Amino acid sequence: MMAGNTNLNEYDTNVAQESCISDPVQAPEARFECPICLAWLRDPIQTSCGHRFCRKCIQNWLEREKACPVDNKPLDKDRDIFPDNFTRREISQQRIKCPNLVRGCLQDLSPLDVETHLLTCKFGVAKLPDNEKLRCTFVVIGCDAKFEDEPEQQRHLEQNLQKHMMLLLQAHSKFLINNSATTSTAAIAQQANFWDPPPKNEQSSAVQGNLDSNESIQALLRTLFEKIVMLEQKNREQEIIIANMSEQIAASNLAISKLPLRYCNGCYLWYITDFKNKVNQMRVNHHIMHYSPGFYTSPHGYKLCIRFNLSPKDPSYIAILIHMMKSDHDNSLDWPFSGRISVTLVHPIESFYNIKETMMTRPELEAFKRPLQDLNPRGFGYTEFALIEDLFTQGFIDNNQLAIRVHAQPV
Repeated sequence: MMAGNTNLNEYDTNVAQESCISDPVQAPEARFECPICLAWLRDPIQTSCGHRFCRKCIQNWLEREKACPVDNKPLDKDRDIFPDNFTRREISQQRIKCPNLVRGCLQDLSPLDVETHLLTCKFGVAKLPDNEKLRCTFVVIGCDAKFEDEPEQQRHLEQNLQKHMMLLLQAHSKFLINNSATTSTAAIAQQANFWDPPPKNEQSSAVQGNLDSNESIQALLRTLFEKIVMLEQKNREQEIIIANMSEQIAASNLAISKLPLRYCNGCYLWYITDFKNKVNQMRVNHHIMHYSPGFYTSPHGYKLCIRFNLSPKDPSYIAILIHMMKSDHDNSLDWPFSGRISVTLVHPIESFYNIKETMMTRPELEAFKRPLQDLNPRGFGYTEFALIEDLFTQGFIDNNQLAIRVHAQPV
């Protein structure tokens, strides 16, 4: 089923009336069928997401919608649709019977020529003489029965099911044998014509051999060219598939990477990498501040983050503050945030040396009210949490990184 607008059925009917006419005798294969009008592809177009449509169908669709009707991928009608000449060539080589087959028209047609043919077909309903008899639907495979009216024809079809099945089986077997023999003969002949050297004892034979060889080379080159086009088409399709899969994998990885932040139960460990360089930059520019990713007190709880910067009172200290962040379920929470928050500088070797402070929230402060922006600009914490020199001398900096653990518990 196609994804997209709920008015798709109504829209599809309009497009089919404007651009395509379904074949009442033989439905197209899935690869030759337009997903919008469900008929043979006319002037085939391929999208950047790997789907094929009639040119008019997809253009009309994109005038109303900006996404693929099959997988809902965003599409731009000027950049993301391309002519599909390979499919156009394949469809033009297909053959189906005239829809007036039951009335005697045995003509083989290209699917795209049926509409034009029906305008002039002498077996059309409007042009049939009064005494014209209906023929069996299986006339093409050998059933020569004729009928006065359609009820009689229907009774014949119901009563001769076994006979028609036998005729179908015989026709299928004959087709397989003839097709196999024709393909093998043509391949052998082509190879022989190309590789056999011309006779050396007759000048005329040599000239004729050269002509045959040139024709064979031309035929071989055409075949190779078609194969190259087909391979390029398949390569393009594979590139599109790989690109789509890469996007899906990247989105999945991003979602997976955020799971620990949502399910950490308010206890988050933040590693500040390249600590020395960050401190030097903040000494030059005191407005530089570093924020951790947002983490949650529960899967659908409050969202917070940690801020680290130099103390505005004494740049020899680091400041650590907590900021409330906006989430998609804030309307289900009680505001202002009320609870206990612990901040710990983690010693990489011995937990005995950890520096830990615990604070209770204050509901009257702006820092704990429901954020109206992605990040509440007001933070709450310690402006002089620890001396930077002590962090280096006491071994808190390991591999040029500092670990800060915050545990937020709503009450």
